[in-house]
Amino acid sequence: MAQWNQLQMLDCKYLEQVEQLYDDSFPMDIRQYLMAMQDSLATVQFHDLLAQLDDQHSRFALENNFLLQHNIREIKRNLQVRTFIMPPVMGREYTYKK
Repeated sequence: MAQWNQLQMLDCKYLEQVEQLYDDSFPMDIRQYLMAMQDSLATVQFHDLLAQLDDQHSRFALENNFLLQHNIREIKRNLQVRTFIMPPVMGREYTYKK
């Protein structure tokens, strides 16, 4: 969504060029709406991932597997830090990669 907001702030001549890239079969306002939905879904999926990491961490704690506990905790912390630093990118990063 942040990229869309930046795009809307472009000079008129550049915004017209962007609009020429899209035909009327899929209007830009629909694209904007879908992008907001995608951002919301990415946020939900990210929090689900963090919850799954918490579950794994708890399982490893019960098993007294300290190395995997540490690794899961580090993975979760790194994901949270990366998302805090670049939130708009994080969700799209995994959505568009194939």
